[in-house]
Amino acid sequence: MAICTAAKKASLVEMCLFLFIASCPIQDFVLQETPLRSLGGSPCIFPLCALALVEGARWLFSTKTGVRCSVVICFTYVILTALYGLFVFGTSSHDENLLLKGLTSFISLGAVLFAITLDYGKSQVVRAAIYVAFSLVVLGFLFGNSNPLGLPAFVENGVLHFTPPLLDERPRGLASEPAQFSITAIVIGLLAVHMTKSEARKIVLGLLTLGLLLASGSKGGILTLFICVIILCIMKWHSKWYQVAGLLFVLCPLGVFLIWLVPNLFPEESFAISGTVPTRFSMILCALTTVGHHPFGVGLPGFLPAVAKYLPDAMSTVESIFPIPLYFGEVSAYLTNADTVSTKTFFFDQLMRFGVPFALFFFVFIIRLLKHLAGKRQAILFIAVLACTIAIMSYQPGTGNFAIPILFGLALLEVENGTNPHRCK
Repeated sequence: MAICTAAKKASLVEMCLFLFIASCPIQDFVLQETPLRSLGGSPCIFPLCALALVEGARWLFSTKTGVRCSVVICFTYVILTALYGLFVFGTSSHDENLLLKGLTSFISLGAVLFAITLDYGKSQVVRAAIYVAFSLVVLGFLFGNSNPLGLPAFVENGVLHFTPPLLDERPRGLASEPAQFSITAIVIGLLAVHMTKSEARKIVLGLLTLGLLLASGSKGGILTLFICVIILCIMKWHSKWYQVAGLLFVLCPLGVFLIWLVPNLFPEESFAISGTVPTRFSMILCALTTVGHHPFGVGLPGFLPAVAKYLPDAMSTVESIFPIPLYFGEVSAYLTNADTVSTKTFFFDQLMRFGVPFALFFFVFIIRLLKHLAGKRQAILFIAVLACTIAIMSYQPGTGNFAIPILFGLALLEVENGTNPHRCK
């Protein structure tokens, strides 16, 4: 009976893990209009919750119910910064209850961290799930808004896309915008290349991933991969000549495409009508100002009132620096509307909340991970992790795209020889 129960539990875990990974490319789901809000952006949140329940039950009924010291320290720090933020700014901002807002942010961040700690050692299940996820990325591109082959736009419906159709004609696939689609294509595509054993399939999947990225027209995604290939070329300079030649063969077309793309995506008049540049620059400067005044961060509840306090000066500074007029309509709304307030980058969002200690932990973690991947000659995972690091520091919020924590979980699994060191016990 005990063996049968254990087998059923293992089967449930594998099924939930498969569904979680396979459905992660769906990122603009209709459940965002429910009380789930941003957590309903992907149906993969449901198998993730099931995995959390199984893991929680396993921990409760285990004979060893200890908690890692690092987990206790991090949780204590989150609580202390939250209390500090409430003490400094109060319990209300933007007509929102900051306690409730902080709790929502805590759940979103906790879901990302939990996804990293999952047991990705079940290679057959993970490999099959990644193939399915990559198929969804391709289908979302083929049957999406860009309509490259003249196929029906089946995925452009109210269920798979909560965000209304954009004026931008670049493909967004099953994501809310082209930038999200591009990083998902990079992550899932490179994971598919990494998991594939056949050299021929690796080449095909790699070229397909590169094609999806170029077709997405995402300046951030293309620039990110361009930087990654340059770094890899420098690291490989003393390798075999054909490895360097192969990397340069990829690098040159990317560079030419980038040179052509940037003037088309950034005509001077676009700065006057687009809020992307002023929003990102203003919010990043706002984050740096916040940390300058609060080195340990303002906590999860203090994020909104900190934006309201430091953003006006940040906008004035950005406006004075740029020689051309900018459109601040989008970022100005952050002073009164709490729905979409963000620096649009995972790193600077968390920097505001948790301050300098978070930055130190982040850089130490990333540097050690990249060092281990380089030492194990895992070039594909190295590029994927480096690309994601650049993305979450420059243009990706991170908490709504579960492909990114899946990548970090698999990378940790690789460097620890099949055992994720951060896996919940």
